[in-house]
Amino acid sequence: MEKIVISGVTSGFGVEWLYELDVKKNAEIFVLARNENKFNALIKHRPLKNKVHFIECDFSSLKSIESAVGKIILLTESIDLLINNAGVWSGENIEFSQDGVEITFAVNQLAPYFLTGKLLPLLKKSPQSKIVNTASFRHSDAKIDKNDIELRNNFNAELAYCNSKLFSILFTKHLARRLSGSTVSVNCFDPGIVDTPMLKQSFPKKLSFLYPLVRRFIARPPKKGAETGVFLSNLETNKGISGEYFKDNKVKKVSVLAENESMAEWLWHQSRELSGYAYPDSIQ
Repeated sequence: MEKIVISGVTSGFGVEWLYELDVKKNAEIFVLARNENKFNALIKHRPLKNKVHFIECDFSSLKSIESAVGKIILLTESIDLLINNAGVWSGENIEFSQDGVEITFAVNQLAPYFLTGKLLPLLKKSPQSKIVNTASFRHSDAKIDKNDIELRNNFNAELAYCNSKLFSILFTKHLARRLSGSTVSVNCFDPGIVDTPMLKQSFPKKLSFLYPLVRRFIARPPKKGAETGVFLSNLETNKGISGEYFKDNKVKKVSVLAENESMAEWLWHQSRELSGYAYPDSIQ
């Protein structure tokens, strides 16, 4: 029986990802989310066949993530699959996490950095485990100011999101290098333009009249958006492949910046400083 930890499944394509895993696997699933009532309403409407543990977790709070990890450790001795899918697109004005970090960077980058590091001991206890991170084609629109990783001086919600998705790829590639030779692999993927609440939130207000057309003719249905995530969640496929970026079940090229190892090192250092958490020097 596989042990799966997954976030970002109470809305968007994450819902379909959860249900596809439930159909395809014999598993014990640990769902990390903020709103238990919302999750209970979801599974009441669409019951799951596998055993599921709801674990309250606010990804804008490192303390909440730490508490969730503690609960997982009490429930299982190993993890086969960790899915980092929780993400936000902030409002127009800068917002901060409970730890005082810009909310997009906190949830989309610091949270998976911290959660993954804390769960690595359990992932390493599995004979062959996988980490899957959700990235985006919007990473190619990132513009990084190394003196202002949180965009505090000139905040822009769209840029904060694009930067965070570049960070997802940099994090994935750097973690893969650190895990080289271990039994843990890590990859990320682009779900494409998906018909989700985040798509509506992120749509430019001045072009709102086009949203119904985009939703109908361009956006993918949530099940299609989850497809590559489901593909990467198969423990029997892509063995030996780590540190890659996928779309439509295939490895795809990333932007030049996303391949920059010095940028990945810088991001790793920034994540360590802002979270206060350092990975062990040897994590193999």
